[in-house]
Amino acid sequence: MRQGDVVIRSGGEFTMAIAPVTARGLMTRLLVPVVVAAACVITAACASVRVAPKPGSDATPVISHGCGHLARDQFEVCYAYVVDDSLLTRVPYYELGRQPVLGPLALARLESRYYGQARRLIIAQTRGWPRQVDVSVPSIEIVGPVRVSANLATATITTIETWLVRAKPAASSPGRVLLAETDVRHTIWLDRAPTILCLAGHCLHKWVVVQIR
Repeated sequence: MRQGDVVIRSGGEFTMAIAPVTARGLMTRLLVPVVVAAACVITAACASVRVAPKPGSDATPVISHGCGHLARDQFEVCYAYVVDDSLLTRVPYYELGRQPVLGPLALARLESRYYGQARRLIIAQTRGWPRQVDVSVPSIEIVGPVRVSANLATATITTIETWLVRAKPAASSPGRVLLAETDVRHTIWLDRAPTILCLAGHCLHKWVVVQIR
């Protein structure tokens, strides 16, 4: 096991080897709570996932119905967008993308999961943001069918998403709102990459986001 790896054991238990304090190790530590939530999605007990509430709510989970009820190819797409592309990529980029040490790592992660129009959209959203921001855990719900092409090369999903990003508060005043979406409906196009990702004995194809509308 490499330092910084998260290992999921049977029954959902996990251990983590603590890495030295390097930029990559620090980013890994910052993402541990999200990694654990992601691992939960692929365990047998998580067909209906409760990860964290919507911004400003104590009741609505990040994933309203989970991905566990979907067929394999549809599950891969659902998991890829909600966990890999959003929780493990877009959230860290919003949070860390302008920091001098961790910013390049967050950008590299974004570039590995978002292509073309989708990548340009995310980068454009953050132009002019201050270095320090607060990112609320998003709410992402997959609605309607998960459409996967016959050759398993492309997929389309429809989501309802809530995002909230604020500048860090100064003194007693709340930080200004940088990005706010509340129950916004999006259509997401994804392409399947040749990479296969494995965690806790589960192997999934890598799906990258190419367009967001």
